[in-house]
Amino acid sequence: MRFDKRILLIMIGGLLLATGCQQREEVDLIIKNAKIYTVNNSFSVVQSAAIHNGRFVAIGSDANIGARYTSDSILNLKGKFVYPGFIDSHAHFMQYAVELAQIDLGEAESMNAVLNQLSNFKKNNPGKWIVARNLTYSPPDDCIIPDNSVIDRIFGDTPVFIWTKGYKWALANSAMIKAAGLDKASADGYLVGYQARQAAQCLPRPTNDELAQLVGLAERQCFNVGITSVTDYGTTFENVQLLDSLYQTGLLQLPVYAILEPSAENMRNYICKVPVKTDKLKILAVGVDIDGRISLHNSVMLQSDANGESNGQLRISPDSLRNLCQTAFDHGFQMCVGCIGDSAARLALKTYANILPNKNNLRWRIDNLHLISKKDMKYFGHYNIIPSVQPTQYEYNKQYISDNFNRKLKKEVFAWKQLLGQNQGIVSGSNVPYGSLSPMEILYAAMSQDKRKTHNKQSQKMTPTQALKSLTIWGAYSQFDEQAKGSIEVGKWADFVIVGKNITTMYQPDLPQVEIEQTYLHGVRVK
Repeated sequence: MRFDKRILLIMIGGLLLATGCQQREEVDLIIKNAKIYTVNNSFSVVQSAAIHNGRFVAIGSDANIGARYTSDSILNLKGKFVYPGFIDSHAHFMQYAVELAQIDLGEAESMNAVLNQLSNFKKNNPGKWIVARNLTYSPPDDCIIPDNSVIDRIFGDTPVFIWTKGYKWALANSAMIKAAGLDKASADGYLVGYQARQAAQCLPRPTNDELAQLVGLAERQCFNVGITSVTDYGTTFENVQLLDSLYQTGLLQLPVYAILEPSAENMRNYICKVPVKTDKLKILAVGVDIDGRISLHNSVMLQSDANGESNGQLRISPDSLRNLCQTAFDHGFQMCVGCIGDSAARLALKTYANILPNKNNLRWRIDNLHLISKKDMKYFGHYNIIPSVQPTQYEYNKQYISDNFNRKLKKEVFAWKQLLGQNQGIVSGSNVPYGSLSPMEILYAAMSQDKRKTHNKQSQKMTPTQALKSLTIWGAYSQFDEQAKGSIEVGKWADFVIVGKNITTMYQPDLPQVEIEQTYLHGVRVK
């Protein structure tokens, strides 16, 4: 029987068509055999993702991605977990970088150990001021250094400054006290609260070359813990210029969201002009802290605490705050006001309410939020105000609050769930260098508030999903960047971390020990 040529042509055409359908697209990287928490609207979990030119081009099952894409780089994770890169929404990144050059006394257990570290620094850095951090002992009874007399004798005219986290207290030798102009310093050299911060302002600024190296170290530390976007709250004009130059020369890759301090130079060069937004550096916001810490009685409260301790004072007048907020509004800048006490929060919220339209998309923030009156909760929902919290502050302040707050105040402090009920969004930050940089510690703190009585009798701790969102997609939203990062979705930057455990279901007290195995920024491995 003779073969029909028409049938042969049809068969060849079908074969060619089938071969064309099987042609796979070349991409830079394929992740497979993973548990990828996308943190998208449905919080879906998928097996595989394809990445090209720094962005996710597809997510789905292994079979689906394998049928559509091919790559010379295939990452078989063998069941490990992938999460979006973490976004630190409240940090002092440049200050953290500066402090990496300081002596770390965290492991010092005796005065001799401290003196040895200080002496070694002086030997290797002749002529430089001696600055040390993280001495964990508290004066006067529990401190391994009783006063500054030994430091005066050993170091003479070289200024020495030793401080603890948050500048709760510091120890300065006589040369440092003189350099800082602290005529009213205590005889033993201990500085508390405001005096410690005042002295810290006098510390020499590193040269730009030195600071560039320190910023590189700080970037590495962020990548090591899975942070792929960081905030610099209170950015100076000089630091904005330095960050921009580091990006221009390729010496810095970590995206920075700069929240400017309202200095004259920043007002003139940025805030009174237009916001700046690039893939790496965003200059869209201005921030100011208007009160201080609860435990140092520097927060501005509606009432005294249970011991009748006096409140702090506002760091800015209401008129000046109003004018600053109006300037930010007029020029399209996001406003971020740091307020810890409930009276300071009320002032900021009412100031916002007098300027913002209802249900706006300007995303103004209240930062460092500790205490909020039940009566003031409504402002967050009415004006789409974002609450910005540092969950680890709960642990730092828990004992003080237990000892000093009355029943009413205890109901209103760290009310994260009630804030979430206003606009379904809350952002978390490290407050580094005044808190831990680790997102795992932040996640644990967010999920582990003790049970306590509140106005609506609900637990204030975040669920694992909420805590994760506060460090990813909600953080991206607070930076006007939710279309580009914060979740693993097609078209977004391929910023993600790989860990060996499921951080949403594991035993929570073990969270701080979880190690980030790999970190990727824009599809490139950076850890």
